[in-house]
Amino acid sequence: MNTLLFCFLLTGFNYVMSEEPVDSQLEGSWLERISKLEVKVAIIENEIEMRDRLIKDILADQIAGMKAAMRQRVNSTVAFSSEAPDRSKYSTGDTIVFKNAVLNEGNVYDSSTGEFNAPENGLYQFSVHVCNSGGDNVAYAIVHDDALIASSVQFQHSGSSCSSVNALRVVDKGQKVYVKCTFPTVMEEDEWRSAMFMGILLHSFY
Repeated sequence: MNTLLFCFLLTGFNYVMSEEPVDSQLEGSWLERISKLEVKVAIIENEIEMRDRLIKDILADQIAGMKAAMRQRVNSTVAFSSEAPDRSKYSTGDTIVFKNAVLNEGNVYDSSTGEFNAPENGLYQFSVHVCNSGGDNVAYAIVHDDALIASSVQFQHSGSSCSSVNALRVVDKGQKVYVKCTFPTVMEEDEWRSAMFMGILLHSFY
């Protein structure tokens, strides 16, 4: 009886002793896996943090650029006014060059060629004012890329008079607007009569 009990206890002890190393190995394996996963999680978290910072920096730069562009557009003025035709007599087809630019915001008018060069797409208003003496014709037109968009012809036998034309036009960036003589013309310029060509951007199309 005692011998059987002793054998049973010894067998149980050996069983328990043989199971403990297996549990320890399993625990060690799981701990190793957990440790590796923790390292991977830390790496992923670091990558996500770096990516978030990069995205935030890119977005911040883009927002700053957009705000700067908006400020520039809001603060920019496109307008010109030029007087003093370069001569008094013009032939049909001649460009009437107004050589004295009293206003040239945005540097859009070339006083050497008489041409306005649109800096951006938009709705523009243009005006021309000219004068003549009795017996002389004035015939002129506002021209947008070789197309007449507003014109006038004036003649009277005596005295002097002035006339004006105006035009609203959608003009694309880089297109030109100028004043052309449409019939042999003689202009009158003195202290009471003055010719002028002017334009202004009313609304931009981005």
